[in-house]
Amino acid sequence: MEIDIAEMLRKRGLKVTPQRIAVIKTMIRGGHFSGEQIFSELKKTEPSISLSTVYNALETLEKAGIIRSFEAGGKTWYEMRMEPHVNVFCEDLGDIVDVDLDLGSLEKNLEEKGIQPKNLSVIVYAECSKMKKV
Repeated sequence: MEIDIAEMLRKRGLKVTPQRIAVIKTMIRGGHFSGEQIFSELKKTEPSISLSTVYNALETLEKAGIIRSFEAGGKTWYEMRMEPHVNVFCEDLGDIVDVDLDLGSLEKNLEEKGIQPKNLSVIVYAECSKMKKV
């Protein structure tokens, strides 16, 4: 299924810019990215792009609900996966692994306390070299 990135941006009231399209194209393949990783990737094909432009695009895309960010291992990470899941930060490998768990009871408990989560991010720090394949 091909995603129309320009239409995705327009639906959220955003201006369609080459920089935003490039950031989404980099992230759409999945995974977790730091701003520096996205910048390095884009610099190969867009030599005039600046790091501040990448971070401005990431901030705009996050505010529009297209991507989300979380902190792990002293960095901010960005991902396009918006549904609630667990991000496992592998301290020994430096990787981040998505784990699908039913977070419904956590959401329900929060809502019972009057908390309406906008972005449910669960970060687990672990040693992953001994982890079973997820």
